[in-house]
Amino acid sequence: MSYLIKLYPDNCYLISDGEGDMITTNSRQEAIQDGLFDDFESADDTAQCFSSGMTRGVDYIIEAVSLDPYHVVQITIPVEKAPRLKDIHKFIKNDKAQVFLTNKTTANDAMDGFTRYGVSTGTNAVLYKSDQYDVRKEAISQFLNERFGTQWEIKLLPVQV
Repeated sequence: MSYLIKLYPDNCYLISDGEGDMITTNSRQEAIQDGLFDDFESADDTAQCFSSGMTRGVDYIIEAVSLDPYHVVQITIPVEKAPRLKDIHKFIKNDKAQVFLTNKTTANDAMDGFTRYGVSTGTNAVLYKSDQYDVRKEAISQFLNERFGTQWEIKLLPVQV
């Protein structure tokens, strides 16, 4: 796990300028590239040295950052194969429905060792890290083949949690 220093009320991040000094940026992506700390204590010490008298939780926070983000599994299918879902019309672009993989496993299914998938417009969409998705990829593909034939595409969309 890595860490960022986020300053309040400016809503910006501390990063290194490459010459040993600390500067600020409004870009979270730039902060991830140039301002990551390996441990919480180093980040906290740096924030204290940057401006003495700042209070953690009031003037700044230390954000945990995972370089392996969670992903939502987006499934693109032809409109004619799209199930009747609430507000599905909002998820149709270029005659394709973009829905999300969801987990429909009941407690009894889980006890029997089964995982049941479904699709939704975002309700209960599953979140996977890359390695978690890789383990389930074959079962997900099997579900999609049974449900939609070969007319589907998967895209992993990174999300911040």
